[in-house]
Amino acid sequence: MMITIQVLQVPSVIPEVCWDLFLSSVSEERRAQASRFIHLADTYRSVMGEVLARVKLSKLTGLGHGEITFTRNKYGKPALTHDADVQFNVSHSGDWVALITGSKDELGVDVEKIAPIDLQIAERFFSSSECQLLDGKPEVMKRETFYRLWTLKESYIKAVGMGLSMPLDSFAILPHVQQDGELDWRCNHDGQIVRHRFYSHPLDEQHMFAACAAEGELPNQPEIVTLESLYTELV
Repeated sequence: MMITIQVLQVPSVIPEVCWDLFLSSVSEERRAQASRFIHLADTYRSVMGEVLARVKLSKLTGLGHGEITFTRNKYGKPALTHDADVQFNVSHSGDWVALITGSKDELGVDVEKIAPIDLQIAERFFSSSECQLLDGKPEVMKRETFYRLWTLKESYIKAVGMGLSMPLDSFAILPHVQQDGELDWRCNHDGQIVRHRFYSHPLDEQHMFAACAAEGELPNQPEIVTLESLYTELV
């Protein structure tokens, strides 16, 4: 099954007619969770993450949008209740929601808004080799490099599905130049190069994105989904 990555840019205001449909399309648990957020942007991202997943997973499983149900492992990673052969993962931050689907094996995705940050936090969460990579970058590139490494590491943790029970500094994800000159990323976990493949690219100037797959080819770029297309799928 082909791996696909979809991203949705969430507007600051969703038209009421669209929002009513989106809200009615998610689980009661999601609606309850969304109602507890203080900021509307958090509510939008939470709901639209599930809407994006339901629309895509409906196509992959043949189930109706409302027939899809989710479960979680003991670390909190979501999965389909009724089809273990279809893996997926969702992330959202800032203006974007991201979804990866389409493999029988581990998948992970992460998007982060690039914001000012104390780069010394890397000493707590990055491996020594990742810290060395970050320290070697020109000052103007350090924040982008930090978020690139952070999202790559988060995508791997989310793929493995162990949450923060797996320390962030127990593995290192570093750039590797292939024989053809192309750059990719490799993960060394407890002294072993893992089989997982990685994709890393900014979604825009303010958001960094990364994806991880234990097997199969990751797409060269994500598919951009619009609010209008999701609405059309649901009506």
